[in-house]
Amino acid sequence: MPEQLLSQKPVIERYLHQASGSLSAFSFTNIFAWQDFFEFDLKVLHGHLCVFAKNSAGCFLYLPPLGRGDASLAVDACFDIMEGINGESGVTRVENVGIDLLPLFSTEKFAHYKKGYEYCYYRDDIAALRGNAYKSKRSSFNRFAGRYRYDYLPYEEGMLAECMALYEDWAHERERTYPEDIYGHMLRENRKVHETVLRYFRPLGLTGRVVRVDGKIRAYSFGFAVNPEMFCVLFEIADLDAKGLAVYLFREFCRDASLRPYKFINVMDDFGLDNIRQTKMSFRPSVLLPMYTITKRTVPDGPVSFQNL
Repeated sequence: MPEQLLSQKPVIERYLHQASGSLSAFSFTNIFAWQDFFEFDLKVLHGHLCVFAKNSAGCFLYLPPLGRGDASLAVDACFDIMEGINGESGVTRVENVGIDLLPLFSTEKFAHYKKGYEYCYYRDDIAALRGNAYKSKRSSFNRFAGRYRYDYLPYEEGMLAECMALYEDWAHERERTYPEDIYGHMLRENRKVHETVLRYFRPLGLTGRVVRVDGKIRAYSFGFAVNPEMFCVLFEIADLDAKGLAVYLFREFCRDASLRPYKFINVMDDFGLDNIRQTKMSFRPSVLLPMYTITKRTVPDGPVSFQNL
C-alpha cells in the first residue's frame, strides 16, 4: 500500500544519504513509483539497508546495499537470501549499480553487465542553449514561444485528471509511431507510474510544472534531487502537436528557480530504444553515467583443468 511505503521514507532516505550514487534509482521516489509492479522488502543486513524487489518471476536486489563502510558481508547475505527464494533461477541479481560501486563486486566472484547509461547535462547549458550546438533547439524554443499563448505553472492536485488525459493522448500517438512491443509495454507500465507519482507528488517532495496553452494543460514535467549537485527529471510529457513545446518545457524547467542550486540534470536512461537515445543525445550530454547489473559467476562442476582455460 502507498501509505505503508511512505511511512518508511525517512528510514530509506537516511540510508540513501549515506550511499554514494548519482543514478536516478538512488531515490525514494524511484522506489515508490514502481510499487505497483514490485513488492519491496527492506532488510538491514550488517549495517546496510538492502532493498529487495519481488514479483512473480522471483526476487532481486533493487539497489546495492546502502550504508557506510564495507558492504561485502551485506552483499553475500543478499545473494544467500535471493538464492534461497529463486533457487537456480537467473533472476538473482543486483540492479542499478553505478561505476563507483563496482569495486564492491569482485570480478572473480561476480559478473558485471553494463545495461546502459543515464544522460546528464550541465543545467546551465540547457538553461542558456548558447552556441551552434544548440541552434536547432533555440529555433524550436522560439517557434513555440512566438506562436502560442501559454502559461508555465506549478503543478497542483486538481490537475491530475487533465495531465493523465494528456498522457493517454501522447502515449497513443507514440505507440502509433513506434509500434515495437517493448515500447508499447513501457508506455502501458508508465501510465500507472505517472498516475502514482502525480497523486503523491506532495509527500514525495517532488517539483512539478505544467504548461497551459490556451487554457489547456499540454505539457508537464516532474523531478527530484538525487544529491546536492544532481537533479533528476523523472518524466516529461508534451503534446506532440505543439511544435517546440518539449524543448520549451525542458529549458524552462532547467531555468526554474527551484533547480538553480543544481549543477547537473539527469534525464535517466533511454530504455534501450533508439528514438529516445537520439533525442537525449541531441541535447549534448556532458556526462553519461553507466548502469550495471551484477550476477554471481557460476562455478563449474568438478575440478578445473587449467589446460582448458
